[in-house]
Amino acid sequence: MIEPHDYGLSTEETLARVGDPTRAREHKIFWAQWWDAVTAARPTLSTRRELDPSDPTATHEFESLRHVRIGCRLHRPDQPLRAMVVVTHGYQNVPPLDEQAQQLADFATDGLGVLLVRVRGFAGSRLDTPQLPPAGQTDSQWVIQGLSAPGEGPNAIEPWVVPQAVADVVNACRAARNLLIDESGANASVFLMGESLGATLAVVATALLHGKLPHDPVVKRLVFGLPTLCDWPWRQTQPPPTTGTGAQVQRVLANAPQHERTVILNRLRVMDPVVHAPQIRCPVLCKLAERDDVAPAPAAAAVYNALGCDPGRKWRFLVPFGHFDAGIANARRHALFQKCARDFLTPTSQPRNSMARWTALLSSGQHGPEDTTHTEGP
Repeated sequence: MIEPHDYGLSTEETLARVGDPTRAREHKIFWAQWWDAVTAARPTLSTRRELDPSDPTATHEFESLRHVRIGCRLHRPDQPLRAMVVVTHGYQNVPPLDEQAQQLADFATDGLGVLLVRVRGFAGSRLDTPQLPPAGQTDSQWVIQGLSAPGEGPNAIEPWVVPQAVADVVNACRAARNLLIDESGANASVFLMGESLGATLAVVATALLHGKLPHDPVVKRLVFGLPTLCDWPWRQTQPPPTTGTGAQVQRVLANAPQHERTVILNRLRVMDPVVHAPQIRCPVLCKLAERDDVAPAPAAAAVYNALGCDPGRKWRFLVPFGHFDAGIANARRHALFQKCARDFLTPTSQPRNSMARWTALLSSGQHGPEDTTHTEGP
């Protein structure tokens, strides 16, 4: 297999990439209208009442934007709930909910509940979305649904499915918080975790939730890795990817007349995680690849570098390759990231304390936490 493109950049240059945070002219009005629509009702997590044949392993559901039922799976710890992590998903080869639950079984400890979510159109959340193509499969056209809808201005962005999926993640966080408040009182800690497409949705959702409640960022900790759909001004100067969300978007851009292309690029900017990341202030753990062309490594690094949290509240975990099967050493790094994320999300420990034993791994990439006795935070 051909290794991912390095875009003519060294590892240092890749990781130092800074994107353009300029907002599209529709940004403020669109997201204000979007917020009013999304928060018109209080989302409540309930036991699934009607089986969704696309994934019968969904145990719970909540109602999201436009009355779409979102399927999810809830795992409770043995101890009383102290916090809840909402977990999103990628774009292709999305596993059934029960399979993902097995992969994350060790997260549901120390009072941490795990809520696995499938956004609209993905298996488990298809009961109310017959207009969307089945998502989560190879070559699905889900990500471009509504992207090239006619018209200009904020209202013309509404048909695009991706901001609707952000609504599903935001409402999952709201539903998790409501459950925590109902069971544990006012000290409700909601965490959010996602990779690839799920990372993009998680970053934007965290940013949009910040500042909506007095003295409460809603999402208290964020874990994301290899975000897609980001840094579009830079991506227009680079060779397009051949697979994934970016490849589908680039094909739409390539086939659009110049005026429509400009409109579509503005819509992409409305969703760009680079634009939203400066609003994030909570502790963040981020997985970045040195090389990746499905989620271009320099663009993903631009998201991390745009985060609004100070350097002592964000941690960067490097893997050699992202969306690429590069052998056992690379796979081990990805597996270590999951262990690192589990420590980061331990509700009984502050992130700085949880991450102390990972410092050598984060800085050098050579040793796991079991190989070091370093105890200071970064």
